[in-house]
Amino acid sequence: MIFSAINAGDILIAILLLVISYLIGSIPFGIVIGRSIKKTDIREHGSKNIGSTNAIRILGKKVGALVFLLDVFKGMLIILLIRYVLEPLNIWTSPINYVFYGFAAILGHVFSCYLGFKGGKAVATSLGVVLALTPLAGVLCLVSFALVTLLLGYVSLASTAAMLTVMITTWVLYGVGMNPAVNFFLGKPDLITCIVYSFMGVIILLKHVKNYKRLINGTENCFKKKKQKQD
Repeated sequence: MIFSAINAGDILIAILLLVISYLIGSIPFGIVIGRSIKKTDIREHGSKNIGSTNAIRILGKKVGALVFLLDVFKGMLIILLIRYVLEPLNIWTSPINYVFYGFAAILGHVFSCYLGFKGGKAVATSLGVVLALTPLAGVLCLVSFALVTLLLGYVSLASTAAMLTVMITTWVLYGVGMNPAVNFFLGKPDLITCIVYSFMGVIILLKHVKNYKRLINGTENCFKKKKQKQD
């Protein structure tokens, strides 16, 4: 569904929630957490990216994990609020597809209004959206990310593999008939969700172009090689 009903009041509330989701998505937790806990601006170190990968590299695993979780959460917050609070309690029903609220958060992370409309690659925030809407795709995404990271050590390749896993899984789930109970737990996507996921994938690919160039040149950061040097 894109619009389930023509209701000016509901549409205005939906627009407000889209804006709120964008503003939440725009919060650069890597910078906020880095400055508040470590007194460090991660934009001045490492890859200079505001995401969790650079946060782990510069701020440490524990602080970086916190950044990751917050970036994931901001992608799912408004979706969870509407889907599991507002609608079940009959407070308000969204006239637009849930995925658009998540996409607004992703745009916020990539084009943060707090950073002059610059931002990160939105991998963690996209994961939050996927976990909230299509849990099976989200879990398989995490598995593929972990496997590629462990085997190859390149987070950029792991992110790409995770994104491709989501796209393939959601299109397969869309084409497979399942009963309502299975749909609820696995998160069978509709056509609009599949299309928006594909746009999310394109954004992630474009944001990793520099990483792909470094991979070709042999200058991309590799966690596996760093670990071997430390050993």
